[in-house]
Amino acid sequence: MTNEELLIECKIGLNIPVESTDFDSILNQKITAVKNYMRRAGVKEENMDSAVIVLGVTDLWNTNAGEVKFSPVFKSLVVQLRGD
Repeated sequence: MTNEELLIECKIGLNIPVESTDFDSILNQKITAVKNYMRRAGVKEENMDSAVIVLGVTDLWNTNAGEVKFSPVFKSLVVQLRGD
């Protein structure tokens, strides 16, 4: 899935109008952060799941500046995608 498609999915998940561009920059930053977290956790690019990325972005959307707090379900899904 492309970053543009992920951006749309994140907007849907966060109840942000798809046609709005007000939050595109911050959402793209969060998509990048989640994908990097998943890569560093050992998830291969071909195993990255868009629903898990949206969940991670949603987790980051609900945090304060300087705070990173992924939900236990996100972390569990990342471990499963890692395929240990």
